[in-house]
Amino acid sequence: MPLEAPRSALSGLVILCGGDDPRRIMTRQDLGRLSSIERTARLVAALLSGREITRQEATSVLGVQNAAADRQLEAIGRHLPLVRERRTGRLHVRIDRSKIAGGKERVPIATLIAGCVGASLAKLFEGTSYEKGMHDLVHHLSRDALHPERFQDFRRQFVFLVRGGEKALPENEEVLEEVVDVLQRRRPLQIRYRNFQGARRSVRIEPLSLAVYDHQLYVIGRPRGADPHPYRFSRIESAEPVGGSFPYPDKDSYDPERVFANSFGIAVEEKYPIEQIEVSLAPTWKPFVASHRWHRSQESFVRAGRVHVRLRVRLCPEVVSWILGFGPDARVVGPPQLKRQIAEMVRAMYRVTAGRS
Repeated sequence: MPLEAPRSALSGLVILCGGDDPRRIMTRQDLGRLSSIERTARLVAALLSGREITRQEATSVLGVQNAAADRQLEAIGRHLPLVRERRTGRLHVRIDRSKIAGGKERVPIATLIAGCVGASLAKLFEGTSYEKGMHDLVHHLSRDALHPERFQDFRRQFVFLVRGGEKALPENEEVLEEVVDVLQRRRPLQIRYRNFQGARRSVRIEPLSLAVYDHQLYVIGRPRGADPHPYRFSRIESAEPVGGSFPYPDKDSYDPERVFANSFGIAVEEKYPIEQIEVSLAPTWKPFVASHRWHRSQESFVRAGRVHVRLRVRLCPEVVSWILGFGPDARVVGPPQLKRQIAEMVRAMYRVTAGRS
């Protein structure tokens, strides 16, 4: 009768059989090494699929601690072109697909989201080639995304709600193309312009920016010997390039943020003085003020139950319209000039509404 091996001796053995291989006996130590290879293969497969792996995910796949995971990634990096990036305190690892034969670098998700948000402005250019171009850009980017199917409905997922839109488009698309062309080529522009009062004049400008404000397009241009000024695109009746190119000003000479730093809207004229204004609002506006910012200089506080808002801006018509929009909930604290202006306008509105001369 054959002797039985002790149970403790057999407990460390595993019998494997695969394909046409003969039966073989492996120790659990050998099987553990195979499992380790399998986990490494899963990590490499995930990287090759285009996924971006964090160190925490790598340790989970490999079943090891951080130091061991780092050694594994370092070994993989000797054979595959890895890109390591540290964001928000975490290490992210991916394969640089542009360095793999026939490969192509994946478009980062942040780039695609930025494209979707930018394309939401296409509604402003409705009916023009720019509308189609913005949508085509997202389709072009999403082709190289890890999950292109996620962007099939981007037009409804990322939305810019247009209140009125650019009235001059699509009819004046040729004028817009002329403006964009000279802006890129840095050439002066001769425009036929109709101001707010309806008066027409011809002016030569150096186009510096194309801006969007309150759902409308503006060309920020610098007339000869003057400061940059916003020209409403819908009131540009014609535009022709003139002369040679001009050097685009450095940031010390022209910075859009600085030009409009004290503007409550689009007005930059010196006839509107810069003042610190203070408006007292009814208590019902407290939650809204706490979650809303009208201007970068905004300060707010509560006094005697009412919420006060302070801004340092130009005393332009847009400020007056803003205050009147609160109706009886607003009270102007200062400056005195603005307080008198609002009071006079309210009395005038009452007379008109009451049908008095």
